[in-house]
Amino acid sequence: MPTGAAHFWPVIDGHADTLVQSTLEKRSFFQHSSIGHLDLFRLWEAGIDLQILAICAEKRSHPYQFTLDLLRDWERAYTIFQTCQTNSGSAPTLIWIRNKEDFVEWEAECKLGVILALEGLEPLEGKVQRLIEFYQLGVRIISLTWNWDNPFASGVNCERDSGLTALGRTAVRLAEELGYIVDLAHLGYNSFFDVLEVAEQPVLVSHANVFNLCPHRRNLKDEQIKAIAETGGTVGLTFYPPFINKGQVGIGELVKHLDYLLQGWGEELPAMGGDFDGIEVTPSNLRSVLDLERLIRYLHAQGLSLQTTGSFLGGNLYRVLKRSFSAPDQSFFHPDR
Repeated sequence: MPTGAAHFWPVIDGHADTLVQSTLEKRSFFQHSSIGHLDLFRLWEAGIDLQILAICAEKRSHPYQFTLDLLRDWERAYTIFQTCQTNSGSAPTLIWIRNKEDFVEWEAECKLGVILALEGLEPLEGKVQRLIEFYQLGVRIISLTWNWDNPFASGVNCERDSGLTALGRTAVRLAEELGYIVDLAHLGYNSFFDVLEVAEQPVLVSHANVFNLCPHRRNLKDEQIKAIAETGGTVGLTFYPPFINKGQVGIGELVKHLDYLLQGWGEELPAMGGDFDGIEVTPSNLRSVLDLERLIRYLHAQGLSLQTTGSFLGGNLYRVLKRSFSAPDQSFFHPDR
């Protein structure tokens, strides 16, 4: 955990695109690199306790196969890394969190945790039962769309937001039954509220900022923020400058979005959703995960309490994740079902 962070909460980042970006840049999450914004070793050095890694198929022509290949590559690399780690005993220690036991081990042994997410249901290619397959492959968080429409819902870039489709409603219900956490990032306005009509568990917006401070279509309006808060979920503030402010952007401009959430909805709502390795530009003084210490120092200089700082840096996401991973085992996979 970074020096000066609130030691009673873990540090959790709710969104990074490193698994996809690292393949494009021909590097590995499991090896130290100077390319991109993060990898396992830089996360460890920065004091991140848990990183959510998203897989976004975007508008690829074969999203199911693309995602399947990426998940299988991840599992192979993770298995090899675990074997080497066991034999050498060298840090960092890593755990891929897929169930209650993994979560408890992560808590108890202070390992660096990873949770996998699907950023958009494009990989299902309209087949809702593939949610079962991706759950079995270790994905634990899903969002409905990327920026465009698909068989389930409409994204923020759609000229006409038709809302959640009948198949989308089925997908949300099945996802929660399986044990996924639902992420509302990238959804169009109507689709956003349609999901909330169906969802019964706390939901996330993994990476977005405040529309009233920066009127970008990917940012959240007050009524959306209020709705997320009422579910007991979180809003992960993203480090992407166009979602923060026009012109030169630094940590100070980002923290204005945090202050807005704190003033309006209290300290139990905001979280981090940096979107590292998914953004082509960063704040001037927050260029990679290694600059997280600067953000923490700024928060302390602004007079934020350890409790408030810790809640933002990971405590709020921890609460939602712990609730999900503490739920009774899903009966869906029991042999007699």
